Amino acid sequence: MRIKDVDVRAKWVNLKARVVEKSNTKRVYSRFGTSHSLSTARISDNTGSMKLQLWNAQIDMVSVGDTVQIEKGRVRTFRGELQVSIGKNGKLNVIESQST
Repeated sequence: MRIKDVDVRAKWVNLKARVVEKSNTKRVYSRFGTSHSLSTARISDNTGSMKLQLWNAQIDMVSVGDTVQIEKGRVRTFRGELQVSIGKNGKLNVIESQST
């Protein structure tokens, strides 16, 4: 699937895109009081771009310039912008590292 075809009505999406930006990591707390690390990356392909939420160990997996494959990513709208995140059933793989 291409980014321009991603729709919030889709339950799961499979995407291949390049990481073009990555925010600093911040600490957030769940409603249960547990602490998590969160970083937001911007991914892009030749049809558009969108945000990718990176949680905990996922943050260190990707760097700006990497090409990632997202399988069963969850699509949501946050503050009017589409975002994809990797839930329990999803997978995030770096298929081309910026350092290679």
